[in-house]
Amino acid sequence: MKILIVDDDRINSTILQRLLSRDDHTVITASNGRDGVALFEAEHPDLVLMDIRMPLMNGYEAARDIKARSSDRFIPIIFLTAVTDDEGLARCIDAGGDDFLTKPFNRIILQAKIDAMERIQQLHSVLRAQKELLERHQEAVRQELEFGNFLLTNIVRSGHLQDAPCLNHWTAPMSLFNGDLLVASYTPSGGLHILLGDFTGHGLSAAVGALPLSEIFYEKTAQGFSIGDLAEEINDKLVRITPTRMFCAACLIEIDFRQKSIMVWNGGLPDVLIVDQRGQLVRRIPSSHLPLGIVPINPAGRKVEIIEMREDYRVFLFSDGLTETVNTSGEMYGTQRLESHFDGATAPTRLFDAIRDDLLQFRGESPQTDDISLIEIVCAKACEEPVEQRRLIIGKTILPSRWEASFCFSADTLKSVDPLPIVINALMNLQAPPGHRERIYTVLAELFSNALDHGLLRLDTRTKTTATGFHQYYSLRESRLAGLAEGFIKVVLKHEPEHDGGRLHIRVEDSGEGFDSLGVHSSLEDNLDHGGRGIALIRSLCSQLEYQGSGNIAMAVYRWTMS
Repeated sequence: MKILIVDDDRINSTILQRLLSRDDHTVITASNGRDGVALFEAEHPDLVLMDIRMPLMNGYEAARDIKARSSDRFIPIIFLTAVTDDEGLARCIDAGGDDFLTKPFNRIILQAKIDAMERIQQLHSVLRAQKELLERHQEAVRQELEFGNFLLTNIVRSGHLQDAPCLNHWTAPMSLFNGDLLVASYTPSGGLHILLGDFTGHGLSAAVGALPLSEIFYEKTAQGFSIGDLAEEINDKLVRITPTRMFCAACLIEIDFRQKSIMVWNGGLPDVLIVDQRGQLVRRIPSSHLPLGIVPINPAGRKVEIIEMREDYRVFLFSDGLTETVNTSGEMYGTQRLESHFDGATAPTRLFDAIRDDLLQFRGESPQTDDISLIEIVCAKACEEPVEQRRLIIGKTILPSRWEASFCFSADTLKSVDPLPIVINALMNLQAPPGHRERIYTVLAELFSNALDHGLLRLDTRTKTTATGFHQYYSLRESRLAGLAEGFIKVVLKHEPEHDGGRLHIRVEDSGEGFDSLGVHSSLEDNLDHGGRGIALIRSLCSQLEYQGSGNIAMAVYRWTMS
């Protein structure tokens, strides 16, 4: 070892130098603390033998200085002292000394202490190397996690509408990765799909489940599938690819501006709460399904709750991390405290902020134990779009061409699947130019809905004029569709190219009794009810609409031009 002796007593210094040299140590000496520090900087010794009382700088000051200069490595300092009282020895340790040697020196004890310090130094070197290796590994892991989080966030948020004017949302992940997921996107008909999911666990393992879920959500929403279809598709995927212990409590909501309805599929999330213009709770929609990813969904598992969408409604949904937040006293925030905000004392416009602020104040300095999400849907703003956001609809631009396609759906098919997205997607892939897709979807959706609801199921749209009737309408629709034994709907699409665009002929025929089309008074002006707008809406979008047969055949022509 290279050993530095700092001692102003020349005799002691000489004795030590000779003793150490016999044991093959390299020895350098300094006669005061200041010179000792300078020699330490210049020679980088492995061990220091330090006297206490010296001129210019005493041993305590020199030891502190040397320790400060060698913070990245362990350099043992052994004090040479005649002091034997506890206080004096404590000062040696406090100044940075690692051991002390009382005068006069015993060669055996001196060598034993040096050997012990050398072993500690070697162990320290091993620990330091392992620490540096661990730090490099942690840094590599941190960079990988940040990269993964960046990719995950961008994939999940691709095409998102979280900045939609009708959405207020707050998420507080427990770690870098969020096990809660919020995605939202417009449907081709102009409606809005929203999904809040809460995967089991926390961190990366929970967050990766968001990838297949968000992919299906965006793809199927853009293709016009319902939230029941989305729930089934996402569930099938999660059942196939995720381990048994992993599942996703989720709530899917569809806001339909045309039908003025809110559809809810709740699988394992807390109750969806609906508040009116007084700020009071008027409706709750509890979970009626298992979370996604546990077992395959049967037909009953696709069922959704349908309620009337009133403009003064505010819809609140949240993950259980909110109500299960615990404060420093171990108390849980709880559902009762959450719902106490809906007593009418808080203005509806303040409810979202009031709940979030109250939760944060309640939690205080208590550590977060779960991911937290709170969502508010403001129905009055449901039809407003983000400033820079336009509907993201998959498809491609194809030059006008001549083609024709036809579909025929039997009663059995109509009972088991919603064929409208199938027709829509065929049309989107053939000839549905950007800027016209939403209009074409709306025309097809209205014609198909009229054929099914009024032609085959014989439902009266006037039933929906009251809140009670609105619920009865959809209950009756569900029961009649389930009991439909015969009948069909045929859809024929024919496209003719023109010099600046094309004409899309749409023919929808049902096997129902038809209706007196001349006796229907459909108007868009001042019509804010749930029905009676369909025919007027189609006429406003199409260049031609007429009914043939007994009124069971609708013929519409939609003309489009290239922009």
